[in-house]
Amino acid sequence: MTVPNEVTTITEGVISSFESGIGGTELLIEKGLEILDGSRREHSEIRGDLREKLASIGNLRKKDFDGVMEQILSFQLRRESELKGLIRSFLANQKALAGRLKKSLQAGILDEVERFKQEIIQMQEEARTHILEFQKEQEEIRTTFEKFYGKGNISARHFKQVVSELEKTLKGGGEHDNFSRHTEPRG
Repeated sequence: MTVPNEVTTITEGVISSFESGIGGTELLIEKGLEILDGSRREHSEIRGDLREKLASIGNLRKKDFDGVMEQILSFQLRRESELKGLIRSFLANQKALAGRLKKSLQAGILDEVERFKQEIIQMQEEARTHILEFQKEQEEIRTTFEKFYGKGNISARHFKQVVSELEKTLKGGGEHDNFSRHTEPRG
């Protein structure tokens, strides 16, 4: 095999491997989005049960419950939407990068490979950071309501206090002002 043919064969192998890796990542992401939908349904059931429980003991009308929960629900939906957009953008960028890598390798511009590798690492790290932040927020919301729901003697005042504390936790949750950043109206 001549050197140009050998380079072409190696190039095609690298590109094929990269593209199949993107395909595998795509499947994992789709599965993750399905899990996210299941988690949303689970959270909805917990909220619904809590809403009914508070209404049945006469401490909090359903309408008032919905008003108290509005900001947290809005926050969750907005964050979920942002994460889905980030993931879809990540995949699109990976595919575009694969196309650019293919063209560079076919043109014999091997210097580009390291730059592409660094771009991939940076994109993966950014996606990982956002996903971990999202998971932390969702876990905080879930555990807060599970703990509250598990208590036998609950009151409207205590519920409002728990929600207020949860909002404060989400506002101060780490490096970013998570709650207000994601609940402020967009103009």
